[in-house]
Amino acid sequence: MTEDTTAGRRYPTVYLHIGTPKSGTTFLQGVLGHNRERLAEQGVLWPGRTWGDQVHAVRDLANITPTDHRRAETAGAWQRLVDEIHAWDGHSAVVSMEWLVDAKPRHIRRAIDSLAPADVHVILSGRDLARNIPASWQEDMRNWFTYTWEDYLAAVTAPESATLEVATRFWRQQDLGAILRRWGKAVPAERMHVLTVPPPGTDPKLLWQRFAAVLGIDPSEYDIPPKGRNLSLGMVSAELMRRVNSVARERGLRWKPSERLLKQVLGKRVLTRRGDREPSLTLPADLYPWVIEQSKRIADDVTHSGVHVWGELTELIPDPATARDTTTPSAISDRELLEAAIDGIVGLVAAVNRMQRNGTLNPTETDPSSTRPSAPTGRLKDFVTAAARRLRHSDALRRARHTARRGATLARRGRMRSRSR
Repeated sequence: MTEDTTAGRRYPTVYLHIGTPKSGTTFLQGVLGHNRERLAEQGVLWPGRTWGDQVHAVRDLANITPTDHRRAETAGAWQRLVDEIHAWDGHSAVVSMEWLVDAKPRHIRRAIDSLAPADVHVILSGRDLARNIPASWQEDMRNWFTYTWEDYLAAVTAPESATLEVATRFWRQQDLGAILRRWGKAVPAERMHVLTVPPPGTDPKLLWQRFAAVLGIDPSEYDIPPKGRNLSLGMVSAELMRRVNSVARERGLRWKPSERLLKQVLGKRVLTRRGDREPSLTLPADLYPWVIEQSKRIADDVTHSGVHVWGELTELIPDPATARDTTTPSAISDRELLEAAIDGIVGLVAAVNRMQRNGTLNPTETDPSSTRPSAPTGRLKDFVTAAARRLRHSDALRRARHTARRGATLARRGRMRSRSR
């Protein structure tokens, strides 16, 4: 807590968790949101009615306007968040939004100046690049992008000659040393923290324990929600999403009215269930020497920055023993894509049916319970709703039901004959 002697009052210490993307941010945000009341009892504010208010605040701060969204949607959202933090009488407040990692110097300065006179600490979480490069491509496929895995790899590994914008974006979001240098112009090293993501197979609670240690709270006093992870797509499903995005764009669909069904339902709820039936996307084995070299450079940059490190910097360096050659999205068969597409369509139909029953198919953008403002309006909703109606009343489905009922009847008769003998 910071004391302003001129005004005779105290301000909470503010912890800005700025990312990086795909470094456990969804898990940590889930824990914080799930425990907001308990945190408040302990003097820690998780601001906003929902996490979506933090998303809008960061959009406003950094002048981020996603495809098909309007700037006016978030006007004033950052100042509202600042006002809530300044009014808090507890000892600290936490904001977690990974878009902050890519903030430009003027936006960083605005964030720090607007939160003054409160002390601001920056938390930067990072995961090894061998895991994050495939995970980032998969996440992009849930966000309306259409470049292939091969084009993405070529851009990320040679950003100086890449024509895809994703190369610059990836390194701005994943190069911990460069991120610390940008934020270090406004925040001193003693108030900056790097949080390393533990290796695969580690209890997720360890990441929360490290985060809680930065905040100075006891992690054991807070519950871990059952659904706190942002599950990655399998390779087949990620490639399917890429092709869906391409066709949707060609047919004139827009992202904002399509986001809820394409990303939140198809990409995050339906296709992730296929993860154990699909091969995982991994970094090609021949790129491991390159990725290890890059990771060591980043770890050295963190060491020389003088910031606090929670975890082990060796966790940022991929283990060469995990390198293996696997199939790639370009080698996926039409049959595999068809199976994933059928699962996706059926899952979308089921989701639309549920939303129709509970009245959430077409929520308003001002609904405070929604952390993502997009609603499935327009042609995508009409297409899926019509598909659901056709499927419910199709001759093929009626024949399948009749066959199933007849099979059950014959099975019962067979059992009765067996018992009569």
